[in-house]
Amino acid sequence: MGLKELMKKANGWLKQPHNLFFLLIILLALIIRVYFFSQTMSQPLWWDEAEYMTMAKAWAFNMDYTFLPVRPVLLSSITAFFFKMSYSEFLPRMFVMLLSMASVAGMYCLGKEFYNKKVALLASFLMAVFWLDIFFSMRLLVDSISLTFFIFSTLFFYKYLKNNSKKALYMGSAIIAIGVLFRLSTGIFLVCLLLYLLFTQKLAFVKKKELWISGLIFLLILSPYVIWGYMQFDGFVITKAAAWNAPDEFTFENLWWNSSSYFKSFPTYLSWPLLIVFLAGLVSFYKVLVGFDMIFKGKGGSLNKELFLILLFLIPILFTSNSFYHHIENRYIITAFPAIFIIAGSVLTKFYNSMKRNKQKTLAIILIALFLGYIAYFQATSANSLIQSKADSYGDVKRAGEWIDENLDESASIITKSWPQIMYYSNRNTIKMNKDNDVFLQQLQALSVSDKASLYFIINAFEPHEQWILSYPQENNLSAVYVSFFDPQKSQPSLIIYNMSSPSQSSL
Repeated sequence: MGLKELMKKANGWLKQPHNLFFLLIILLALIIRVYFFSQTMSQPLWWDEAEYMTMAKAWAFNMDYTFLPVRPVLLSSITAFFFKMSYSEFLPRMFVMLLSMASVAGMYCLGKEFYNKKVALLASFLMAVFWLDIFFSMRLLVDSISLTFFIFSTLFFYKYLKNNSKKALYMGSAIIAIGVLFRLSTGIFLVCLLLYLLFTQKLAFVKKKELWISGLIFLLILSPYVIWGYMQFDGFVITKAAAWNAPDEFTFENLWWNSSSYFKSFPTYLSWPLLIVFLAGLVSFYKVLVGFDMIFKGKGGSLNKELFLILLFLIPILFTSNSFYHHIENRYIITAFPAIFIIAGSVLTKFYNSMKRNKQKTLAIILIALFLGYIAYFQATSANSLIQSKADSYGDVKRAGEWIDENLDESASIITKSWPQIMYYSNRNTIKMNKDNDVFLQQLQALSVSDKASLYFIINAFEPHEQWILSYPQENNLSAVYVSFFDPQKSQPSLIIYNMSSPSQSSL
């Protein structure tokens, strides 16, 4: 195809209003993300970010590092490749941001597959301005990446369910497997799919050859990671990772408390107007409950689609609420929002169609435009407020690590609670400070003479420290070699680095 034919085809594509609006939404998503990207390119790493990036450094530069099963490897593997090309955070940060952009395009395709182009445009617009995705796409974390793979795996699996496309099924299996390699909980989608198949087909689906083939594709893609996990952790890495955050036992109390906490936070995620629209959509799905017997008999028809959306919304929240019962974080339920945006988009489309039938099309367009304008403002201000407030969090830890890298001998060893960040920024042997005093003393005894000769001890205000840790420097007469402060008057220390190679420690 020549350039002239390509330009003609592109012009024809843009002349279709839906395509033009979609392009504008993509442009809006890009502008928002580039704006925040320019402000956060050098922001300090959080604990989880530092673990992923230190894993990458370990692979790229053969740095000594103890891997943990709770951290999937794909982001760190890709980052290691980037570090080989250019040792900076620019490329991995750009990678995360571009995958966030892909989620906007994915929402359009998914909305169109479930309903139509109008719903697709509305859903993709909501994803484009969604503050939770914007915020985490500015972090070297896997949550925004997981959302993208969740969306595309849903898209291809639903194409299979809707059109019996085996090609789409196999593509969906590959995508969800890759998503699991970024973040294990991306696999929650498979729980949604399994429940949907059980409700709509009972056990008949187990006889379908293509589903077994798709399962094989899934396992083959995961197999290198599983083999590496067996060699690294002497066990099945996925169960070991799941056990890291899993509760000791299932309790309805934990499930209720965590899920209700998430639901109570929905006005902060969506704004009240958007939440009301979404709830109106959920209420309109009442026929799923009334006609559940028809669904179970394989005669659900359009109810199947609504059932799938309900599962896509509820399962990530309910699953997460019991798996992470020690604490809740809004990023844990980020995969529940694609269904929310599609449901909200369907309500707005029904409103528009109803007004159009009553010859009030112009009024409907104005009202929806005002509504979307408010949502965009709410989401943008929420994103900006959070990004600005967190821009320099752990900044003192970063600066301390960089000071160590510039001023201390390469043989120095650091004992700290903030071990991932200090290891990443200092490029020094970093020892995780144990909360138990006796274990800590055993750690010191195990150090070699050379390690003890250049040993440093960090206390900071950004991690919880036991009282014995706070009093240890004074009780052992340690000298401070670096201090950072919260205030310009230098009256409130935020981080202190102590030299442990004083005469009082020579007997260790």
